Order: sequence, then C-alpha cells, then structure tokens
Amino acid sequence: MSFKPALRFIAISAGAVTLSMLFPVAWSAWARDGGLLPLALGLAAGMSLCGGMYLAGRGSRLADMGVREAILSVVGTWMTASAIVGLPYFFSGAVPNLLDALFEGVSGFTTTGASVIKDLGGVPRSILLWRSFSQWIGGIGVVVLTLALLPMSGAGMQLYKAEVSGPTHERLTPRIQQTAAFLCKTYLALTCAQALLLSAGGLDIFDSLTLSFSTLATGGFSPYRENVGHFSGAYVKCVTAVFLFLSASSLTAFHAVIAKRSLSPLKGNPEMKFYAAALLSFGTAASLLLYAGGTFASPAKSLAEGFFHTVSTLSTCGFFTSDYNEWPASVRLLMLTMMFCGGCAASTAGGITCVRALVVLRHIGAEFVRRMHPRAIVPTRLDGSSSPIEMNVIAACFAYVAAYMAAFCAGFALLALLGQDMASSISGVAATLGNVGPGFGMTGASAGYADLPGAVKAVYMFLMLCGRLEIFTLAAVFAPQFWRG
Repeated sequence: MSFKPALRFIAISAGAVTLSMLFPVAWSAWARDGGLLPLALGLAAGMSLCGGMYLAGRGSRLADMGVREAILSVVGTWMTASAIVGLPYFFSGAVPNLLDALFEGVSGFTTTGASVIKDLGGVPRSILLWRSFSQWIGGIGVVVLTLALLPMSGAGMQLYKAEVSGPTHERLTPRIQQTAAFLCKTYLALTCAQALLLSAGGLDIFDSLTLSFSTLATGGFSPYRENVGHFSGAYVKCVTAVFLFLSASSLTAFHAVIAKRSLSPLKGNPEMKFYAAALLSFGTAASLLLYAGGTFASPAKSLAEGFFHTVSTLSTCGFFTSDYNEWPASVRLLMLTMMFCGGCAASTAGGITCVRALVVLRHIGAEFVRRMHPRAIVPTRLDGSSSPIEMNVIAACFAYVAAYMAAFCAGFALLALLGQDMASSISGVAATLGNVGPGFGMTGASAGYADLPGAVKAVYMFLMLCGRLEIFTLAAVFAPQFWRG
C-alpha cells in the first residue's frame, strides 16, 4: 500500500476544512467578539499540520489510489479534520483540556451534536458560528466536497463508496465529480432556503445561519443552552422541522425530482414512503403518550412536541425544545428506537438508515412466506412494483445491521466496565453511534457529556466516527491484512 497518495489527499481535504475557518475569522474581525485570536491560532495550527502532510505526500498522484488507499484517506481525513475543528475551542478556553476539545470537534464534524461545553453564553459568537459551520461541512462530507472540486479519475468512485452512506452507491450522473457537485449544490440550496425563511421570521443573521447549518447537517448544535427551545413561537420550530425532514430524506430522490421536474419520483420511492410512514407512526404515538401521560395539558402542545422531537430524533439531529428526560418512559423508548433507525441513505442522517431497515423487514417477511410455502419462489422486493433485490445487497444490509448491533453491544459493555449506569450507557451508545447526540440520564439534553470520565468520552468519540463512517470503513484500518502488501 502506498501512503503518499493518502497523505496528500488528507492534506488537501483537511486543509479545505481548515481554510473554511476563514468564515468565522472574518465574522470575529467584524464583530470584535474576542474569538479572533483562538480562531487564528486554530487556522495556523491546522494549516501547518496539513502543509507538513502535503509535503510528505509530494510526488504522488491521487489517481493512483486503490481501495485501501481510499479507505485510509477517508478515515485519516475525518480524524485529522475533527482534531483541527476542535482547536479553537481549546484556544478560546471554552473547554478545559485538549481531550474535551477533540470530543467537541469529533462530535461537531461527525454531525453528532453531543457537547461538553457547559456555558455557551460565555463563548464568543464567532466560535459558536464555527461550531455550527463545522457541522455543516461535515454533513455534506468533506470527501464528497473534495470530489466535487478535484478530478481524480478512477479513485473518485473508491472514495465515494468509502464515505457516502447506504447499501448501494449509485452514480446520479455519468461522472462521479458531477454527482458530488449535485449533492453539494442541493445541500447549499436547502441551507440558503432555510436561512432566508428564518430571517423572514424575525431571526437575526447569526441565529438564522447557525440554526440552518445545524439543521441541514442534522447535527443538533445550537448557540443556546435551551437549544431550539430558546426560540419562542411556532414559526421557527415549524420551519426547522420541515427542513429536518428534508435533510434526512434521500438526496438521490431530490435528483430524480429535479431531473423529471415532477414529484412523481417521490411517490414511487419505497424508502421515502417508509421514512414518511415511520415519521407519522412514531410522531402520532409519541404525541398520544405525552397527552395521555399528562406531560402536556393541551393536545396541540402534545402534538407539536411529539412530532418535533420525532423528526429531530429520526433524522438523528438531536434538537430539543424541552427536557425529555422528564417524559414518560414509553416515549423515551420510542425515541431510543428511532435513534437506531435513522433517516434515508444518501442523506446527512445517521443510524442504520431506512432503506436497510426496509430491506431487512421485507426479507424477513419473504422468509415467513417461504416457510409456509417451501416450493414457492418469493423474491424480496422493496414494494410490490419494484424489481427483486439482489442477494448481495440483502447480504450487505444484514451484515451492516449485525455489525451495527455488535458495535452497540461492545460500546455498552465497555461503558459498563467503566462504571457507567445502564440508562446513560444504553442511550449514550445509541446516540453517539447513530450520530444523534443527546441521550438520557447523564448524557441527556440538560446534562451533556462534560462531567463524564475521559475514558468514557474516548469510547463515545470512537462510536461517533464508527457511525459517521458506517463501521466497516473505520473497522478496516484495524484489520492486520489491511496493512499487508
């Protein structure tokens, strides 16, 4: 395996993330909020690191990368960029040590939204802007962003497969760079649309941008301790909920809608129908349980809270408007289930994804029919009108679900050995592996992750990267055979 092309790619990709720090640097220079020096130090340190890696990889060609080099490039990019993202938090004093800065950086860049910053009110606005903006960059995926900007011949598809979520990796256009560019343009257009709508609703430019960045990334960071609950009135919550739904929807479905200039592709998309049905079912159940349990006296309030937290959890964003640790256990169990499911493939959402869940459920149903009718030929389909699913796709879905559950069990076992309580551990592992963010108990919306031991934070950071890189990409670099040859 050749390390030089991987080092060069990591340097370019992480360098692009570092240069994006110029946006909050410019904001701080204009606002004079005290964040300029920490951001400038983070920028300088990040560029020095990337410059050194670029020099180490000189003389290589990105087009020469194979599968192993592509996997190493993706994993290295996410680790390096996450570390650079966390530097301004340490330099500004927002977090007390480098481990917490790395935790906040990993959480932000993987769009998890688990935070260790206790006093958001004491952090300069430019640092908080960077906190949300780094989620936005991580949401589209730095590798996809790089593919949109750099022609890399055959290596592009290898990088695309290693980074983009889902059991299949479909080219939306003949060239992989065009596919990546389309994804970036759609992502940017949705972000601008939400920011404009929020500004029209009375929010200032800072609140509109930070909320839009975190929404489209399904990240969940907010510049306020009360999160979205800081904003009074229903307008902001409604706009946010709509864009959360869109953010966790398949970007490939958007491509079909734009290409055909019709909404008909959405009606024939099994994953989108499953996602909408899950949202409606979970939202209705949560609302009824909140009202029946007396959490909210008004049916309208129960409906609003139930559906907002449903779309927030199912999209793996982790926004909240109230402390759901006080809600009935039945509602929290629903939320825990949604953390595992997640949104659609080829979106910014985490979790197992709806398409994998649908494939597994359909195949289980087909197996029941085969048991009752042994001679019947019962192909597994996503719906009645779709073509049969290929066995390699079914096997990949089952393998991922098995790996996901194995990672969950391993994470829970490690936290139990480290002395963590069961409620916090189960929800914390589900929330970090699914890139949701807040869990329950000591990892809940009101508590955060700040007071957890360093070893526990390290486990959660690894789970965040596992979830964002869909387990197999990250696990590959720990296999001895990966490094042979």
